[in-house]
Amino acid sequence: YFLSSQYTSMPTFLDKMMEIVPRALPNIPESIHNTIIDRIVNAGGFTSTQELRYVKEDDFADLLPLVRRRQLLEVFQIESKVITVNLEIVPSSTTEVSSNCLSIISLSGIEDSTSASQPVRKSWPESFKVPWDVMPAEIRTATSSCKRPSPGARRQMVRIISDEMRKYELNPTRAQCLVVCRNIVHQYPESFADQRDNGQLLDSGYTSLLIQVKNRIENLNRASSFHQHRSASHGQKRGPTDIYGCTRFQPSLPAEETEETMETKHQQLEGIYSRDGTAGAERPEVKKLMDSTFYLQRSHINVVPTPTIASLKTKWPYLFSQKGLYSHFELLTDIPVLRSLELAMEECGKAIVEMFKTKPTNARMKEVLRQHDDDVELSYQVIHLLLSHFSEDVSGLIVLADGYATAADLESSLSIPATPRLILLGETGSRFQRWMLSLEGQIVCEGIQSTFVTGLASFFSCFYIFNLQYQEEAACTLEFIQRRFVGINPEKGTKAAKGKKRRTVNSHVASLLRKLMDFQWDFI
Repeated sequence: YFLSSQYTSMPTFLDKMMEIVPRALPNIPESIHNTIIDRIVNAGGFTSTQELRYVKEDDFADLLPLVRRRQLLEVFQIESKVITVNLEIVPSSTTEVSSNCLSIISLSGIEDSTSASQPVRKSWPESFKVPWDVMPAEIRTATSSCKRPSPGARRQMVRIISDEMRKYELNPTRAQCLVVCRNIVHQYPESFADQRDNGQLLDSGYTSLLIQVKNRIENLNRASSFHQHRSASHGQKRGPTDIYGCTRFQPSLPAEETEETMETKHQQLEGIYSRDGTAGAERPEVKKLMDSTFYLQRSHINVVPTPTIASLKTKWPYLFSQKGLYSHFELLTDIPVLRSLELAMEECGKAIVEMFKTKPTNARMKEVLRQHDDDVELSYQVIHLLLSHFSEDVSGLIVLADGYATAADLESSLSIPATPRLILLGETGSRFQRWMLSLEGQIVCEGIQSTFVTGLASFFSCFYIFNLQYQEEAACTLEFIQRRFVGINPEKGTKAAKGKKRRTVNSHVASLLRKLMDFQWDFI
């Protein structure tokens, strides 16, 4: 084989330790792995696997029981005897590939591997340069004065570091993130190390920073994957999932309108917003203009490649108001979403509660029934019962937040999922003061009414307005809302995730619909 590089790629000692320790102790928590590696590589001063034979049981007496220490040392003894072969690529004097292309420079054993090994290129996490020059002023001041920055400034730093790391790899591994975070903490321990009040180091010192960076990267990748689904899952045309349940998915230009008159009305809306802001959503003139530009809104939403939610909000800010979402959904589906949900709760909300009281599905449902009293809004209780029945996590639909938080506070302090979430702000979920709606990791709507059903209507409408699939975490609950409460029941298709075995009606949803119908006959 002809090799074009000058040197073979050799793993670093740190890379080897990240592979050896988890292999030796597969059932030990990762935090312990990290501490062991840190003690060997940094505190212990070890530089090669051959030196692992000098590790003693007592070195980890505070971390591991005796049998695990002996297990680890046994692996270390084996690794210390491994022979490494270093190859240098010698350019061939001819164009033919011959056996002379490779010449072995050294066969290194236990004693001389470090001295005889050829130069090894560092992995990108080890050579990663933190862009301190673009950090917030508070971070630069904190590092220069050995002070701790505020949580807000630290979050900004994490964003910058994560963006910079993703230039090397879009989804760096936890081990790669560990190297970067460890180096940052070692460089500025006073500013970023995990410490107790007395200054004592907690664990490895970089655990919290590692969690922040890895969470940020995973959130960015979820958003990227989510956007790719919206923009490319159907190639260069819209598919059945987008059109599902819609009666006017992409209407024709009204006969009395032209592209020019549409754009003129769009500019009028932009002018009103620049003058009145979100308060303009209550004006009758805005409602009339939004309804008459429905064709243009759908054209902008349905264009391929799919625009981001942020760009749509810039073009159509009043679409992201509570009234704007309700109105657009009704024009799109011929269904008044808020009124449909209110009527459904009146018709079968109490029946659902009584049915589950009579025969709870699981222990979690019993807890929901025990916690919720008569003062809790019926729609809130019903949705929690449905989530528990389908064994779906509440966080797949609802996020709880501090009652005094602003939209900017939530975007900076929470890792908001890319898929839609209804955010309830207050002391507890059932005693919330107001709600917000998030999409693609940002707050897109703030409710003007503090009822759960108004937030649920806005939340549900997003899946149809913006051509979204139901998120897997709450897919059954969302389909039940669609079929029983809102009344969308197409003969074909589904909003379920593409990767699953898809039926027109989910079998779990169909089963609950039948049980509810049977119960209602007796309940009435």
